[in-house]
Amino acid sequence: PEYRKNEVSQWVRQGVRDFSISRAAVEWGIPMKQDPSQTLYVWFDALLGYVSALLEPEDEPTLDNALQKGYFPYNVHIIGKDILRFHAVYWPGMLMSMGLPLPHKVFGHGFLTKDGLKMSKSLGNTLDPQRLVSLYGADAVRYYFLREFEFGRDGDFQHDRFINIVNAGLANDLGNLLNRSLNLLKKNCSSELPLSSADIVTEHPLRLEAETSVRRANEAFEHLRFNEVCSAAAALSGHGNQFIDEVAPWKLLKSEDPQDIAKAHICLVSILESLRIVAVILYPITPRLAQKVYVQLGMDDDVCDSLWDDATKWGALLQGHRLPKPAPVFARLEEQPLEEKVSSVVA
Repeated sequence: PEYRKNEVSQWVRQGVRDFSISRAAVEWGIPMKQDPSQTLYVWFDALLGYVSALLEPEDEPTLDNALQKGYFPYNVHIIGKDILRFHAVYWPGMLMSMGLPLPHKVFGHGFLTKDGLKMSKSLGNTLDPQRLVSLYGADAVRYYFLREFEFGRDGDFQHDRFINIVNAGLANDLGNLLNRSLNLLKKNCSSELPLSSADIVTEHPLRLEAETSVRRANEAFEHLRFNEVCSAAAALSGHGNQFIDEVAPWKLLKSEDPQDIAKAHICLVSILESLRIVAVILYPITPRLAQKVYVQLGMDDDVCDSLWDDATKWGALLQGHRLPKPAPVFARLEEQPLEEKVSSVVA
């Protein structure tokens, strides 16, 4: 982020000097081939591992072989803020001295606290990620940490807020809206789409909101602002909830006026198309939930089988398409004790 970049710029402005890649007083390091009395500087060895790790076990350990794998340089190099100097100053210096390309981006992330306190075994306030995932599922955990905290800054985990954030965003705004809409279609249209989403006018409020949310999410992904990605998805599902309450299709579907029926149909199909796009936006964050949404829409669960621009384009739902029996895609979370130990993890 910009504030980490400023830290690095300040270090460089203070002046950079050559550093030795060996140490004479450290016996436990890797001996230098040219001078066995010297051992390899630990950070030089560690940073070089980003290249040597590209080799397969059977490969001859040479720099050329590693680079020929085609994975280097990396698009994004994500590291902890406490080792930023080594990755944003030393590592580029090493690569430049060897005439090698630099990572396209280095991103320093923050630390995690719990209930306002630094986690430690002595305080007994550590957070077991395996326990958290086993209780609530990987999607819920991924969503909370990427939705609640700006990626790069420190974050504070609070159990009750975790429950509230996930329930509001996934169980209520997304899951409940999807289930309500599908059940109305089942009851009144035999679970068959009465029109294609592409036929909905471009000025439709949900279609306009979808375009805005997709644009916001795309830009946020580019800058690793995952909380803004989640906000963009939440804005679209939130507008869907507001729209269904305003239109009240359950009332219009009881009318004998064809215009009322048509208005209800447009409402429901626009909501389903919006939620399909929400699923695409959230797919990198909550992949299993996104797949469940696609399945409920009667589509292949391979959400990412096309490029972003194609997958987020309005108009994927077709008239006459039959939908499966409605089923919840995300159950509301109930708070469970985090202290118990488990022997297995449910991913």
